[in-house]
Amino acid sequence: MKNLFTIGYAAWTAPKRMTRMSSALADARVTMLVDVRHSPCPSDPTGSTSYGPKPWTLQRDGGLIQELKKIGIAYTWLPELGNPQKNDRQMAIFRWHLAERERNWPVHRGLSLLGELVSDQHACCLLCACEKYDQCHRRLIVEAFCNQRPDLRIRVIDLTARGPKIMSEGSLE
Repeated sequence: MKNLFTIGYAAWTAPKRMTRMSSALADARVTMLVDVRHSPCPSDPTGSTSYGPKPWTLQRDGGLIQELKKIGIAYTWLPELGNPQKNDRQMAIFRWHLAERERNWPVHRGLSLLGELVSDQHACCLLCACEKYDQCHRRLIVEAFCNQRPDLRIRVIDLTARGPKIMSEGSLE
């Protein structure tokens, strides 16, 4: 059985966020962090507002990639797996894209790319901001991925502030 990890960085308070998240990833032996945020970059690249660069944002210098390098974890951003309407709690557009039979939406390319990463023997972890797996689009990604890849037996483990939590094992159907 292959482990597929997920993590929501809002599980930790901002002052301890990167340290605790890094520890959780290292303890789980994650080798590839797969960023599934629609926009992981700071809104204010100057840093003059509270929306400026943070250790968990994608930046040209420093930030998330630099922090992960320190602990030997590779990083990739799959914008195709980002929720296109992050303020929609029902994730209606994202669900519609996933369900579309023609599979023309970016999310389907993202699922294929995720399949390559998982098949390349990486211990992958999906990253989003959302603290709760059950309320995050990470869950929808995992369900769609597992349904597309019935050949893989997947154990889904959410890395939480309270420790790893097994969300599902084997088939999700």
